[in-house]
Amino acid sequence: MALSTTFDIRLMKEDDYDQVLSLLLNSFFKDEPITKCIQLTETLDFAKDIVKNCLQNQCSFVASNSQTNQIVAICINEIIDKNQNQENNQTVEKIRFISQIFAEVHKNRNVFQEYNADKLIHIYIISVDQTARGHGLASKLIAKTIEYGKDLQMIGAYAEATNLISLKCFKQQQFDVLAELIYASYSPERLANLKGEVYDRCYLVARKF
Repeated sequence: MALSTTFDIRLMKEDDYDQVLSLLLNSFFKDEPITKCIQLTETLDFAKDIVKNCLQNQCSFVASNSQTNQIVAICINEIIDKNQNQENNQTVEKIRFISQIFAEVHKNRNVFQEYNADKLIHIYIISVDQTARGHGLASKLIAKTIEYGKDLQMIGAYAEATNLISLKCFKQQQFDVLAELIYASYSPERLANLKGEVYDRCYLVARKF
């Protein structure tokens, strides 16, 4: 009888750099509906910055195949201060455009004020390799982030769920929807192909611990 696949979830460490970078480049950016829609291709430097920054924050998680030790899923987190400069300084126009989408969904809600928080965990990117989907890893990575956030005595966390599939994972971990943005209404000339109930909007989600 074939053994079922099992996974280990742990904090990301320096030695994971190459595998995490590869997962971002070959899974996340290729599969994320927004990046596919706007045909984002200049991702290497951005991906390197993401991995570098999350290693500095030391609150991101990876899931690896227990048999092969290959990293198959990541949850990129960062600790954000309420006074942190959130200016959009991306040099690649398409990456800057995505950041503008996220800024728009935050426009009318200030999670820091609503939670009376000085710092919050921002769940920035979740990516699961195609070979490991169907095991609930995204939800498990979010749960691990919540657990770790409590250990750090953080008040809560927030994220931008870019589609309904992602939203369901956050709802499984008791995140609330604070705001949503319909892509085609925000930019009909660039995002009109993001349609249907699964991919047509971005959600601002958050929860207290």
